[in-house]
Amino acid sequence: MFSLKKSIKTLATGQFCFLIMALILLLNVSHWHDPLVSWILILMLIQPGIFLLAFVDGFRTKKTVEIEPEERGSVFTFRGFLKSLWLLGPILLFFTVVMWYADRDGGFPFPSGLLVIFLMVNGFFNFLSLFAPSYVVLFYGANAFDTTKTAWSEGFRYIAIYFSGLNGEIQNLLSRFPFYIQRPITLLLCIWYIFAFGGIVKLFGF
Repeated sequence: MFSLKKSIKTLATGQFCFLIMALILLLNVSHWHDPLVSWILILMLIQPGIFLLAFVDGFRTKKTVEIEPEERGSVFTFRGFLKSLWLLGPILLFFTVVMWYADRDGGFPFPSGLLVIFLMVNGFFNFLSLFAPSYVVLFYGANAFDTTKTAWSEGFRYIAIYFSGLNGEIQNLLSRFPFYIQRPITLLLCIWYIFAFGGIVKLFGF
């Protein structure tokens, strides 16, 4: 059976993520080169991927996802986020400094550079998902939804979300589908990551 409500919810989530990505890129509009072609490329590649995932997620299956909703719990708190800053702060500062120097040398400007890193690392985890999707999802879930709430767990929670959150959530969505559906979509997503990255590269004239 097909759940239109679930499909629309996934579609809305995907569009929200795309909006955040677009807003980040808009912050560096002064660095854009050939924006029309780049945005056509980005839209042509990202939007079909979002609609595909929303369509697939609408189908009901007997198998459940790797990370059940009840396993997520209430792990995301403001206090926990503050705890995470001891580890998250230096990493973000490092990337900020790197992007600042890269911008001066003609590289990706900040904060769009962080988006590029986000896509590259998630793309790498997506590639690993072709061979061991369950382990990739479990690795993401073990860090992102750790219930211990120590300073270490809070730090690694947000690092896991940044570096593997997109792929982790997509693979969790696909985990309830059989191999012959999961792997082809994951392969398509590998191509999706490459061309999405290429669209952003072209946007900044590299």
